[in-house]
Amino acid sequence: MKFVSKGQPEVKHRLVILTDMENEPDDSQTMVKLLMYSNEIEIEGLIAVTSTWLRDVVFPESIEDRVHAFGTVRKNLEKHAGGWPTVEELLSKTAGGQRGYGMDAVGDGKDSEGSELIIKAVDKDDPRPVWVAINAGSNTLAQALWHIKQTRSSKRVDLFVSKIRVYDDSGQDDAGAWMSHTFPDLFYIRSRAQVFGLLGPTEDAGPQPWLPLDQWDWAEMNVRTRHGSLGALYPQRIFKKGNFAFMEGGGTTTWLGLVNKGLFEPEQISWGGWGGRLSWKKEQVSAGQLAVTPAEKKFAPWAMYPETKDFSFEWQDDTTWNKFSGVNGKTQYDLKTFAPLWRWRNGYVNDFKARMDWCVADFMHANHHPVINFMGDTNRTVVILEVEPGEKLELDVSESYDPDNRIKSHGGQDRYEGVTTDKLSFKWFGYPEAGTYDGIITVEKADESIALFAVPEDAKGKQLHIILEVTDDHFDAPLTSYRRFVISVP
Repeated sequence: MKFVSKGQPEVKHRLVILTDMENEPDDSQTMVKLLMYSNEIEIEGLIAVTSTWLRDVVFPESIEDRVHAFGTVRKNLEKHAGGWPTVEELLSKTAGGQRGYGMDAVGDGKDSEGSELIIKAVDKDDPRPVWVAINAGSNTLAQALWHIKQTRSSKRVDLFVSKIRVYDDSGQDDAGAWMSHTFPDLFYIRSRAQVFGLLGPTEDAGPQPWLPLDQWDWAEMNVRTRHGSLGALYPQRIFKKGNFAFMEGGGTTTWLGLVNKGLFEPEQISWGGWGGRLSWKKEQVSAGQLAVTPAEKKFAPWAMYPETKDFSFEWQDDTTWNKFSGVNGKTQYDLKTFAPLWRWRNGYVNDFKARMDWCVADFMHANHHPVINFMGDTNRTVVILEVEPGEKLELDVSESYDPDNRIKSHGGQDRYEGVTTDKLSFKWFGYPEAGTYDGIITVEKADESIALFAVPEDAKGKQLHIILEVTDDHFDAPLTSYRRFVISVP
């Protein structure tokens, strides 16, 4: 066994988000959640934009309100983790985008603070790409690309485009089609089922991590009340039950994978994780709400990376999880398309819940993530191993620990308590859709800290994925840490 990635440092991914604040509650919800993860990413732009539902006005001040509220809880957040940006840093990255709809608002003399902010971020002398999460219309990014195309050589345009990664939550104007047609090499993801399936649906869709509460009550108890001024700005929808719409809509999935260290690798979209699992085969996917719009058709041909399916996730009730009917029963989604997100749902719901507690609780009265130690490597990164067919691997993470089992001594130094309070559970499993091996992936001692794996004899030239979940037994919000093991067989 060759440990290819040992000691690989963690990377903060760079992010610009385009969001139609004040159109619906879900974008304001997503902004609260994003700020609660702002220590795990490098925010390069918080840009208020238009959308199909909000066509001629933008509200950057609604982002600013939440940034200021974040400032009131930031000091307490520092008790639990490092790396939080300052309010001043976030405000300097906040702007408004195009004050018009779609490509009609793109062109000569139509630069906006938002489009200029995108250009500034991409032009930075930084090898990391810029991820653009589009939760609304995309014409502010289109304006940035239009400007670059008009003012730079083709070589410099190609360089600029190569540094951008787009994750669009469904396509709410015609600018995405224009960008994909004009810049065919642009890294552009569009997904509807997986982004809208993040925290819903609630009606007749099997077990949910917030039961016996529904999503409305869950948000009231765990986010909005008694969690500081930032949580109080997490709006609820005006309706409570019986509607297709649900908490956070589609906005969160577009960036959530970037904070999912150890499991999700953003540059490898077919591997899966909290950002869903996507296909490397570009296609002219459905846009707008349920179909390619007439406005987009005029830019054909254009293509984007679409969502894909998982077949290995075991539904707890096959009859319940068979199909989900959408608005007025007009749309049916194959739940194997939801599976790449739903298989992690308990993990990301409890993660957010615990982080909201960080706003008001001290360290001793909140939960924190287990630390996975694989052969002395505690980085939250993907483990890459080179092995031979038939080789027997011992995957040892027995030195992993829960930081909540450390206490402060009278001298102010951390030390381990003799009797632990939070016990860790271990779950190892194969993820066949993520790799290239078609056979069965069997992990022995899959519920222990030292697992065994015999590399199949017929795996030569293949790549296999094994996922490790380490979860504490906190009474209120058990937290899970992840390590992905990518096993390459030359």
